[in-house]
Amino acid sequence: MIALTPGLTAQKGEPQPKQPPAARNQKAAPKLGQPGNVAQRLLQMSPEERERVLSRFPPERQAQIRQRLQKLDSLPKQQQDRAIERYQNFASLPPEKQDLVRRQIRAFNALPDDRRQMVGAAFQRLRRLPEDERQAILSRPAFKNRFSPEEQQIISDLSSNMPPPAR
Repeated sequence: MIALTPGLTAQKGEPQPKQPPAARNQKAAPKLGQPGNVAQRLLQMSPEERERVLSRFPPERQAQIRQRLQKLDSLPKQQQDRAIERYQNFASLPPEKQDLVRRQIRAFNALPDDRRQMVGAAFQRLRRLPEDERQAILSRPAFKNRFSPEEQQIISDLSSNMPPPAR
């Protein structure tokens, strides 16, 4: 399997290969949400506290946050609790680790769908493992051949800094 995606290796001006029809019909790979977003923080507040905080934002941003908050509020309690737990885990990281996670989430979300799906699956598997097992897998030649150096870094950074939700 080729380790680098066409978008990462193509020179400027070169035509990109077209996706086969089957790939175009597949559902897009999910993207990661930024942990610690305002809506997740607001979810933990009383309605009065939410309104007080929201009033400090420009109207357009308020509308975006309210939409995200409504989406979170409509989730089942268990999913809301997981969102809050993700925020709390993220908030407990030092600022430089939070910046790293944000950058790597942006890099992950910028991957083509097929690569995002593969990288996401590897990330989800590795984040559940103890550090020593995770490092052993990350150093295997098969892993290094399957993912580009950039993808390896995304997987490594996210899996070591974003633990799985408690079950």
